[in-house]
Order: sequence, then structure tokens, then C-alpha cells
Amino acid sequence: MEAPPPGLRTDDVLEAVAGLVDKSVLCREPGPDGVRYRLLDTLRQYGLEQLRRSAGQEEAVRRRQRDWMVRRAEECERGWFGPGQPETAARLRADRDNLRAALDFSLSTPGEALAGLRLAGTLWFHWHACGASREGLYWLDRALATAPGPTRERARGLWVAGLLAAAGRDFPRGRRHATDALALARALGDAAEAAHAEYVIGVIRLFSDDLPGALRHFEATVARGPVPGQHLSLAGLDQVELACALGYLGEAERAVEVCERALALCERHGEQWVRSYVLRILALAHTVRGDWSRAERHAREALRLKLAVHDVIGIALTLDLLASVAAARGEHEHAAVLLGGADRVWADIDTGRWGSRTLNSVRRDSEEQAARALGREAFERAHRRGAALGPAGLAGHEPREPGRPHPAEPATAGAPPHDDGTVRLTRRETEVAHLVAEGLANQQIADRLVIARRTAEGHVERILGKLGFSNRSQIAAWVTAQRCPAPTRTHSPEGIT
Repeated sequence: MEAPPPGLRTDDVLEAVAGLVDKSVLCREPGPDGVRYRLLDTLRQYGLEQLRRSAGQEEAVRRRQRDWMVRRAEECERGWFGPGQPETAARLRADRDNLRAALDFSLSTPGEALAGLRLAGTLWFHWHACGASREGLYWLDRALATAPGPTRERARGLWVAGLLAAAGRDFPRGRRHATDALALARALGDAAEAAHAEYVIGVIRLFSDDLPGALRHFEATVARGPVPGQHLSLAGLDQVELACALGYLGEAERAVEVCERALALCERHGEQWVRSYVLRILALAHTVRGDWSRAERHAREALRLKLAVHDVIGIALTLDLLASVAAARGEHEHAAVLLGGADRVWADIDTGRWGSRTLNSVRRDSEEQAARALGREAFERAHRRGAALGPAGLAGHEPREPGRPHPAEPATAGAPPHDDGTVRLTRRETEVAHLVAEGLANQQIADRLVIARRTAEGHVERILGKLGFSNRSQIAAWVTAQRCPAPTRTHSPEGIT
């Protein structure tokens, strides 16, 4: 707990919080980093109205909250290249309303824009690695427009915005932002932010199909090594992209050598996210060698690590690679299922896979092999099944053996988790999932089940998290694919939470 404001003792704060919980003014809930407290919406609005009547108090309180979020974000960034990444990702997801409040205050209050730009740029790893690139780009666009001065914060904000724009296929905008970031960082004498901007420029070359140019770029940055202040995640990703370019150019042996060095770096720090990309490139190198067994093993481990932080882009890339391995091994139905899941994830990023000839040719070859072997109708059925399973379900998906039920296709939902890794929902979550499939909004679900809207929202969030989905339509597709009746509704209130 942070120190209380002047004039208050920690014991006083604890006693006040305990009293508010006893009176049900505050709700006590478990969170990814311990106990969390929240106000009911009606009480929050009442408290905000009272705060606004106190001259100058609202701005002071919001500034204190923003400064707390800046310190929290910086602490998370410092520890990102190390153990505990899934916990950090979960903590920041739980803090998303706090982050939004801090950013909105900073970018709508005179004199606070630079702090908002600093916060948005510090969170680069959250926006990029944890499936929040669109929201990150929204805040960075606002921050860059509001704080135009030639500062280190702006240099960082520009390359982060460039990375996130490129993730949404806007390569010209991404390249422009990264180039501007590089020029500003060099003018400021900031070698670390210049190195970060160079990483973005190289990534855009790689996924714009300039493989020779990307290879030369990352050979130079890897040979130079990390510069003082450069985040180790981005130094590690320099090695990943070098190995990726080598893999796509058919130089499997060199790619493996680079990956082994990158793995050693990750293992020294207990790091998982960059490691997941290294494993994916190792899998790619083994496909070039024709070693399908090792390729699949590395890719499955990469997918597991990516699911832990909800790395949407990494999940999509890895599912594509797993599908190509399955097709090459003659596991055509399995390949079709994986392609269905990959296409579902790409739908929330870019269905054209950034227009990359390399990525699209891998996907097209896998589909052609599977569709030719299965027939178009059977391929489409398997493809739809994969789209409904979601990434978490696909992580445990195995090739079907004739005459045996498929482990990733449960006959009933709402059962407890099984040892085969299949994701299962609780009875209440299954009930909520069926109501989502009926098209009901959160308030309608709450009314139907006689629960608070916040409780309904929590159930929907947990369902999305368990299944690895990002929107309600995916839940609806998953429910339809299960072909199971909704559980009998009890209408028993769960309490107002």
C-alpha cells in the first residue's frame, strides 16, 4: 500500500476501508495482485458529485491517481523482461479503467499532456504484447497531438505509435512515425529510443516482404548489440527478427544459431514473451529442415506462452505455422481446424495478414493441401469448428484418430476442467454464454438472472478470458458449435457485487 496523503496515518486508512466494506459501501474482490476494492456505480457517482463541489479537489485527486498509475506502469515495464509476465499482463488488464481515467485526465487537462504521453509510451509492452494495440494507438494519437514538443517522451510515443499502426497494417503511417522517432531521438542524443525506433523500422521491412533489407537491418543491430538503456525485450526481438528473416530466406542453420543465443538470454532472466517468439522462429527453422515433429513441439510451446499474456498477433502467427506443419504431415482435418482458429484471430487484426506475400502464401498452401485432401465441404466444417474453439481450445487440439471422440469437442459444456487441457466453463458461465449467444446485452443478462450488471460483466469477461476470445460474437459461435442445451436457470440471486 502506498503512503497516505499528509495528515493521514496508514492505520486510519485501513480502519476506514474496513468500515466501508462492513457497510457494503466498498466491495472487496480478489484480483490478480491481491485484494481489490471498488464502489458500486451509484455510490461512485455520488462521491464524484461531492468531490466536484469541493473547489480544486477533483483535479488534485485525479492527478494523484494519474501519478500512481505512472509509477505502476514504470514498475511493470522495468520488470517486463523477467518472470511474472502473465501476472503483470493480468494486473494491467484489471487496471484498465484506472489507466483510462489517468490518460483521459492527462490529455484533457491543461498542463498535463506530457505526463499522459509518458504513461501511454511506458505501456508499449502492454499495448503490443497483450492484445491492446488499437486502444494504445488511440491514446498515443491523442497524446502526440496534445504534446508536440521535442522531448524524450515524444520520441518514445512516436515509435510506439509506429509499431501499433504497423500492427494494424498501416505500414506507411508506421514507417513515418518510426522515422520521425529515430530523427528526434538522435537529435536528443538518446541512443536507447533511437534503437527502439530502429527495431520498428526493421519490423516494417520484414512484414512488407523486404526480406533482404530486413536481414541487413537486423544483422547490423544484432552485431551492434544492446545500447545503454535499451529495453532487453526489444534487444531480444532484434535477434528474433533476424532469425525470422533467415528462416523465410531458407537459411535454417543460421536461424537456429541466432535462436539459441536469444533463448539463452531469455532463460537467464526467466523471460517468457520474447521466448515465445524465439520458439516460433525455431519451429519455422525446423519446417525448413522438414523436421515436423520438432517444429510442432516448439510451436505448441510458443502458443502456450502467448496465450498466457493474450498476445493476439503472436497467437495468430503461431496458429498459421501450426496449420502449415499439420498440412505437411498429412493431418489435413487438424490443419483445417487450426486454420479456422487462425482466421478467427486474424479477423480482429487484419484478414489480409498485413498484405504480406510470405504470410499469405503459407496460409494459402496449407488451405490448398487440406481442402484437396478433405474436399471443400469437409474442410469448411473443420474450419468452422476451429473458429468456434478459440485459441485456448486449439492449444489442446490434437489430430483426430478414426473411431475416437475428439478431445477438444466436449459433448457437454459446464463440466469441470479435464486433464486433457480442454477449456470448460462453470455452470453459471455456461448459462451466461448461452444468453450472450441469444444476443442479450449485459444489463439484460443481469435482469434475466437476477444479478447485478457488474456481476454479469464479470462473467462475460471470465468467459472471454477462459476461451481466449476478444468479442461476444466469438462466444456465440462457440456456443453454437457445442450443440448443447443451456442449463436450467435457477434465478437465484448471487448478491449485489
